[in-house]
Amino acid sequence: MPKEKEVKTIEDKKEIERIIRDKIEGKKLIFTDWYKIGIMRKGISEKKFNEIFPQFDKVFAIETETLRKGDKGYELFYKFSNNTQYSIGTIPKKNKLLVIHLIEYKRKLEKRFKKFMQ
Repeated sequence: MPKEKEVKTIEDKKEIERIIRDKIEGKKLIFTDWYKIGIMRKGISEKKFNEIFPQFDKVFAIETETLRKGDKGYELFYKFSNNTQYSIGTIPKKNKLLVIHLIEYKRKLEKRFKKFMQ
């Protein structure tokens, strides 16, 4: 039987800041084919990433997951208003940051993140 994926949700502001500082900021961004196909399919402009990504003060949660090949993935959840949120999936490498996806949510995510959606 395949091992169940372990997804950990981090909602502590200090821990979020540490992860962003240690794993995300200052790395060379590499946009994967999966990312490029995803934004085309969803009709999201390439400029949207540049608007959202650096606004780390808007990150209210990070989900971490060990991926198939052993890499650790970090999904950053940004809140801009009650009805507009985004997630950016990343995989940090030594001096690079692979960008896996950009998802726009036009709904509230209360069920997923109870602490920050009250």
